[in-house]
Amino acid sequence: MAYDYQDDAETAAELLEEFGQSVTLTSKTSGAYSVSTGTAAVTTSTQTVSVVALDYGSKDIDGTLIKAGDKRLLMAPQTTAGDNLTAPAVDDTVTVGSTVYTIKGIKTLSPAGTVVLFDCNIRS
Repeated sequence: MAYDYQDDAETAAELLEEFGQSVTLTSKTSGAYSVSTGTAAVTTSTQTVSVVALDYGSKDIDGTLIKAGDKRLLMAPQTTAGDNLTAPAVDDTVTVGSTVYTIKGIKTLSPAGTVVLFDCNIRS
């Protein structure tokens, strides 16, 4: 019998909502390229997500992938109501308080194909 990781995803959402903070995740999507204008329309969408933002330890900062001032952002893939959130992507932005951070890297924790948590590296 296989373990049901969906319960873990729901627990992650509950803990982040109770002990984390609400932030705004802004995603950008490029539309079709227009030959006449030479550009592609960019559409933005926002969603409110519960996260925990943590500082990296000095041993984690390598100066390339993780730089001084970067933060680690833990985000659940769903709300406590069970609504799935749009997965974050590199170059999306997260507004924490009044500071806008850009997502520079994402690790997805998904045992057995069930997304339980997004572990993001963000940079202001």
